[in-house]
Amino acid sequence: MAKGSTYMRGLCIVLNVLLAIFGVILLLFGIVANSDKAASLEELTQGVILSVGFGLATILLSILGMYGAYKEQVLPLLLYSVFMAIEFTVLIVLAIIATLAQPKLKREIEQSYSRITSLYNTEAVFQREINKLQQKAQCCGLNDYTDWENAIPQSCFCPPAYQDREDKCIGVPKFHNTEWIRNAHSEPASPEDTEYSVYKMSCVPILTEKVMNYLRILLGILFTLATIEVAAVIAVLLLWYKIHTRTPGTDFSRDNNSRTKYELQPDKMP
Repeated sequence: MAKGSTYMRGLCIVLNVLLAIFGVILLLFGIVANSDKAASLEELTQGVILSVGFGLATILLSILGMYGAYKEQVLPLLLYSVFMAIEFTVLIVLAIIATLAQPKLKREIEQSYSRITSLYNTEAVFQREINKLQQKAQCCGLNDYTDWENAIPQSCFCPPAYQDREDKCIGVPKFHNTEWIRNAHSEPASPEDTEYSVYKMSCVPILTEKVMNYLRILLGILFTLATIEVAAVIAVLLLWYKIHTRTPGTDFSRDNNSRTKYELQPDKMP
């Protein structure tokens, strides 16, 4: 009995260490996703809150589980089982709902970006992020180049020797207003140009896919976490059962090496 209890206690501790690691991963994921200003939408913000909330709860519960398993104390193990079961239920329900709602969620994200009709009047931080995306993904504006009004940034311009210029670029007449985007990443166009050649593709599909990838990664982490939680709760309940089914008339103590000693107690006379 002592040997089986020791193995089960070790298994509980290992599983809760894994849970703590996944809790930290969820926290870091929430921080990274929240720092992406180009993908800052209400839909992603809800995912960030979910990630941080479950991350903190998982870390705290894993500490409780490790403590209860190491000390072999019934109350912490029971509290751990109850709260972990509650977290698992909430987590799996929300994850399933989010998985089934992905097509609808994708449409809502596209509509949210499409409602931003003027990039010129947005915050400078958001402009810089869109500029980086435009240069990397070869797109221009959320809907098209008109989102920048009379301040189309250099990142929208097709290179002079661009191979797919005819298919992926569009000619835009030179604006009378030569005011440029107000951030350090942009350079004014050459005043000799009579027409600008800018990327035809909008950035909404790319941004939408970026947000969806964040949500898919989050769902993957949550489903993996849920699987480990089930194993951890089962292991804790088995440990609790072993504690309560030890041979009657035995007592135990711990030596200096933290090993459990079981000692037979003499029968008590009435």
